[in-house]
Amino acid sequence: MLAVAVAANAYRDDDRYLLTADTYRTAALVVETLAESVPENGGAGQVVLYTVPAWKLEALWDVLLVLRRTVAGDPGTDVVRELLELLCAGMVTPARRVERIAADLEKVVAVLMLQLPAVAVVATAAVLGEERGEAVLDAYRRITAAWTEAGVRH
Repeated sequence: MLAVAVAANAYRDDDRYLLTADTYRTAALVVETLAESVPENGGAGQVVLYTVPAWKLEALWDVLLVLRRTVAGDPGTDVVRELLELLCAGMVTPARRVERIAADLEKVVAVLMLQLPAVAVVATAAVLGEERGEAVLDAYRRITAAWTEAGVRH
């Protein structure tokens, strides 16, 4: 997503890149903020709660839709593919292709948009500092099963 933020700063011809520069910048900042806040020593069973405003989720979703269109080779997306691959070749080691960027962003969106009742159970227990009872452990297992199904490593 760093490449997307650089693209947003370097290029102002918004129509050419299918979304406004601010949309790309917002999505990049959300991903960067989330990546920086993940505990390095996080282990299995650790829960981290994120509150992301709806407008930021919408920016992530919009960028993901453009990336999906680019992967599919939709008309007008070739300039997005060329820009991202050029930026990733110079900034990201190993260089990532648009397909990988789209897959990574899908995982982020899948986790943020996960609206299972189990999320509310675990979040409530974490916020209130409740003991890990069987209901909370069962809810956590349902969440991690949903992450696994979405392709999220945990």
